[in-house]
Amino acid sequence: MDTNELIKFVSDGFDRAKGGAAVEVYAEVIPYYASRALPLKSHYAFGWIIYYALHQSPAHAIRERKQMLAHYLGLQVERPHKLHSMILTEAFRLYKDAAESAFTTRNKEGFHPVTDATRFSIVKFIDLWDLNNLRPGDWRRKEHEGKELSSTVEKLITCYVDELYAAKIPASPEFMAIIGRAIKEYPAGSNLYAQCAQLYELAGDKEAAIGMLRNAILASSSKFYLWSRLAALITDNDELRLKVSLLYKALRCPGQEEFKGKIHLNLAAALAEGGAYPQAKWELKYVKGFYENKDWNLPHLYRDTEKKIPAGTQAADPATIYKRVESLADDYIYESLPNIQVKKTFHKLASETTDRYGNRRPGRAAWRVTDALGANYWLTPSYFNIPDNLPTDTHLNIKVFNGKVVKAFL
Repeated sequence: MDTNELIKFVSDGFDRAKGGAAVEVYAEVIPYYASRALPLKSHYAFGWIIYYALHQSPAHAIRERKQMLAHYLGLQVERPHKLHSMILTEAFRLYKDAAESAFTTRNKEGFHPVTDATRFSIVKFIDLWDLNNLRPGDWRRKEHEGKELSSTVEKLITCYVDELYAAKIPASPEFMAIIGRAIKEYPAGSNLYAQCAQLYELAGDKEAAIGMLRNAILASSSKFYLWSRLAALITDNDELRLKVSLLYKALRCPGQEEFKGKIHLNLAAALAEGGAYPQAKWELKYVKGFYENKDWNLPHLYRDTEKKIPAGTQAADPATIYKRVESLADDYIYESLPNIQVKKTFHKLASETTDRYGNRRPGRAAWRVTDALGANYWLTPSYFNIPDNLPTDTHLNIKVFNGKVVKAFL
C-alpha cells in the first residue's frame, strides 16, 4: 500500500485497538515499523496502539510486552506527553508481572531461574524513558470510588527503589531529587520515608537512613518490618540493648507470625552477642521449630549464632530481659518530639464501624484534647493504653508528628 493508504490503515487500526483488538492490530502494523516503512505521521497513532496492546496483553506475556516497549521507545513521538506517561504505567505492570513470573517458576533443583524471558529492569527502562519527561499530572493523585490512588510518581518510586535495593545499586542524583520532592509533595507516609531510607542505606549514609526510618515509624508505628529494619541498622555493640528492644517491639506489632521468624533469629543473634546465651538458645529453639515446620533451610545466621553459645547451655525464657529493655525502643523514636501538655475537652462515643470487607467492627471512643494555646488534637485513648472513660478536663501529655498524635500518656 502507498503512504496515504498506510496512514489510513494505522489510523483505522487505532480505533480497533481502542475497541479491544490492540494485540491483533499491533501484529498487523509491526512489519511496516520493522521495515522502516511506517510514516512519521503514523508514529503517534502506533504509539497508542502499542499502549492498548500492552494494556490488553495477559500477565504471562512477558517477552512480547518487553518487545512492545522497545518498539515504543523507537518511535518519534512528543515527550513529555500523556501517552509517554501511560506507557510508563504499563512498564510498572510488566515489572511486577516479570518479578512474579521469576518467583513462581522453579527449575528441578528448586531455584527460581532469572532468564531473558522473565527479566525486566524498570531502572534501565526509566533511564531510557527519561525522568525529565515527568509531567505535572504524573505527580497528582487521583480518586476512584472515593478512594485516593497513588500517583504515577509514587508507583515509579516503589518499583525503582525495589529494583535498586534488590541489586544493591545506589540511586542517581536525579532520582534522589525525585524522591526528595515526593516527601515534600505528599502527606507524610511511612512508605516514602522507608523507601528513602533504603536509598540512604545504598549510599552508605546510615545516620540518614536511621532518621528516615524513625520518621516512617512515627508515621505508622504498627508496621513490624519498620522496627525490624531500624534494628538492623543498629550495629554498635554498645547499643545491643536498644537493638533487642527494637526487635522485641517488632515482634509485638500486628502481623502474621509466619513473617516474623527472621526477627526471632535476629533476637537470638543479638542476645548471644551480648552474652545472654540461655535466652539466645531459647530463641534459636523457636527458630528451628519454625523453619522446620515450614520445611525451610536454616539460614547461615542460625549456625553462626549457635556456634557462639557454650556447649551445655540450657535455654531460658528471655521475657525478663525483654521487660527490662522494652521502653528503649519507644524512647528512641519519640525522644526528639517535645511533650505537649493538653487536657481532654470532648468525648466522642464509640460507634460501630464496617471494614473494607463489609464486616462489622466495634468502634473506639475518641478524645479531643486542647493545649494551652487553644490548639486541638484528636486521639484514640485505647491506642495508648489510656482508659477511654476518664472525665473531661483530664490532663495528659502528647507528642505530635505532622499534626498527628503519635504518643499520649497521663
